[in-house]
Amino acid sequence: MMSRQASKALGAIVFTALLTPSKGVTQERQSIPEEVLVGPGLVLDEDGNERWPTPDDALRALRDPSILPPGVTRLGPAGSVLGQEYERRRPTELDALANALADVILTSEGFDMTDDRDEYDLQRGILSTLGSAASGGERGTPHPGSFDALIRVYETLVAEALADGGTDPVEELERRKGPGYGWRLKSALRWIFLADMVGRGANYVLAVVAATEPPNLEETWPMRPGSLWCEAADIVRFGDGPTEENPRRGELPAAALDDEAFYQLCGYH
Repeated sequence: MMSRQASKALGAIVFTALLTPSKGVTQERQSIPEEVLVGPGLVLDEDGNERWPTPDDALRALRDPSILPPGVTRLGPAGSVLGQEYERRRPTELDALANALADVILTSEGFDMTDDRDEYDLQRGILSTLGSAASGGERGTPHPGSFDALIRVYETLVAEALADGGTDPVEELERRKGPGYGWRLKSALRWIFLADMVGRGANYVLAVVAATEPPNLEETWPMRPGSLWCEAADIVRFGDGPTEENPRRGELPAAALDDEAFYQLCGYH
């Protein structure tokens, strides 16, 4: 098992490599129309003037807030580039950025959200950025590569959780590390669903429900660990919130549709 210090070192090496501009790619500096001069994902040039972000800017902004105008978050440039809010880019460029963001998560050791709040916020922000980019969000164009990157994050985390045995990745993470350590896996699955709650996002999460088993009722709370079946079913049950109408909810098994039965099985929500 890689130590936390070694994992952070590896993450730093990978992150530095991701910031290195690709050879042969020239970035066209275009003037920004007045109507989009103030935006959520602009960056500052060497003279302190606002400009459209490049994929390299999007990655640099994750760790270097000095290139961000006031009010722009460190994931704002990534969201704007992936959503093509200011300019069109080649699918290969967008896919590379989405995968680079996924790699920031996958090269970092799993941790409880209370261990490193700044890193937790960054990784949570990356997952939400990929999810929003996959759906197109409010202003952007849907990017299928961001959906694929979310799938890769989720499936890699599942494989890592089950590397030493077991059948339920959430249960294994919580038994071995503690209740807070499954949040990346669960968040990735939720954003997969939110990226397309009617089509392939819903299809994927419903397939997870069908492929997993409800928890064992012989273990009682608070000793019973988390369950991937409960997490996946809960995502489909509530969609984007308790009041959101979800057309795929009816495809859940009976135990997940009945509120009383679901609460008995999963003990929450």
